[in-house]
Amino acid sequence: MRRAMELALEDANLPPEAIGYVNGHGTATEQGDIAETLATSSLFGPRMPLSSQKSFLGHTLGACGALESWFSIEMLNSDRYIHTLNLVDIDTQCGELDYIVGEPRRMSNEYVMNNNFAFGGVNTSLIFKRWG
Repeated sequence: MRRAMELALEDANLPPEAIGYVNGHGTATEQGDIAETLATSSLFGPRMPLSSQKSFLGHTLGACGALESWFSIEMLNSDRYIHTLNLVDIDTQCGELDYIVGEPRRMSNEYVMNNNFAFGGVNTSLIFKRWG
């Protein structure tokens, strides 16, 4: 997971500090969420805002990468970042991050990252830049 994020940053020629928000894969599985949040916090640190759109849509399997990329672009362009629905108690084993909970958050970012992590290490991290 971390390697996918590092490769995306390398391809974009960006430092981790350039990313202002991460749309997490967030399947709400104990093992997956712990691994993902630890990888994310180890790369970006505890101040990285993170939420997951699967809390609204469910897991759309093969379509999740495209749908969540679209959501990430829409959030980037609107400066309105959707929260993770029904996230109340964060597992203490999860990485320390700035989880967006309760309601959407207004933020202005130049770059956001969208992550999708699948079985067998088929992982994708995409970076989107604000247009214009």
